[in-house]
Amino acid sequence: MAKKRTYEELEQTVRDLKKEATQRKRAEEDLNTVRAALNSAASGVIITDKKGSIKYANPAFLSMFGHESEKDVVGKYSTELLAIQGGHRFSDIEAIIDKSKGDTEEVQALHKDGSVFHVEVSTSSIGDNPRHYVGRIVSFVDITDRKQMEEALRESSEKIRLFAYSVSHDLKSPAIGLYGLTKRLHRDYAGILEDKGQKYCEQILKTAEQIAGLVEQINVFISTKEAPLSIERLELKELLQVIREEFSTQLSIREITWLEPDYIPEIKADRLSIIRAFRNLVDNALKYGGEALSEISIRYKESGGSHIVSIKDNGIGLKEQDHHQDIFAPFIRRKTSKGIEGSGLGLAIVREIAEKHGGEVWLEPGPERGITFHISIPKCLQVTP
Repeated sequence: MAKKRTYEELEQTVRDLKKEATQRKRAEEDLNTVRAALNSAASGVIITDKKGSIKYANPAFLSMFGHESEKDVVGKYSTELLAIQGGHRFSDIEAIIDKSKGDTEEVQALHKDGSVFHVEVSTSSIGDNPRHYVGRIVSFVDITDRKQMEEALRESSEKIRLFAYSVSHDLKSPAIGLYGLTKRLHRDYAGILEDKGQKYCEQILKTAEQIAGLVEQINVFISTKEAPLSIERLELKELLQVIREEFSTQLSIREITWLEPDYIPEIKADRLSIIRAFRNLVDNALKYGGEALSEISIRYKESGGSHIVSIKDNGIGLKEQDHHQDIFAPFIRRKTSKGIEGSGLGLAIVREIAEKHGGEVWLEPGPERGITFHISIPKCLQVTP
């Protein structure tokens, strides 16, 4: 015979039932809130059990994959969402879903009508911890348009690259030929040419030199973008010695002082690229420093995981109208550079070199005059085998 429960026990049971009902109601409210949030989410979302069987799919997911209702997908396995190529799935969705760390991957998905589109997939666990979970929540973002734009941009870049190679190649020979013929004309017939004729020859010679120089800079810019880096250990002091000797005549004639630290540590970088970057920065200082330029100073410091080399001059610096220009962009020249020869590619090449190494380049105008260019090179680069 069952023991008769006391009034206090019955009262406790009632309290427990009320508490359980309250908790259940709160859980249902929370679930409804979550469902409402998922139903209004812009990303496609599914919830699966531990085995990958779909238990829920939000409207965005159904629309993305071309399904009319949850009934079309609930109970199916997530592997059925992927496109097939050569009898095999492009990717193992179960492996993606099993990551449970919010990792993101790009895969090719299968629309209900059989068409293939690109999605970005991210996942997370549902449960107390990664080892004890009841399922996964998987988010899908349609990136088909983005992939198409990336492909179009890649094709466009390739066409531009080939066009630039072709143009530079086609221009170089005529420019050299024009220069050579004009120089011979000026040399052999200068005595019978009047002053105006000689002046015309000199202008043609100068123009031909500029065209040939521009073609050469275009080739350098393209090769900087396209050529792979050959990372090696470099002694910066030795590289700076090469640059200083290259500009020694100009430095001497203009009585410009060259300053550099007694010691600079070894770095890992592409030798040709770094020499080219330093050369362009020093050349920039000499071109735009003006008559006020009397000193070029090389400085070095470490910052976090990077080497930072700075090239500072005490020339005229940047004018107010130059502050708003991106002077590192291709074919951009300072508004105040009229009459100064240049292709507008020197600083663009420096930026390309810095970014290709995983670093950056930036400038710092002096308080009254002068300008400092800083270029950073990460310490973590691996030497090319």
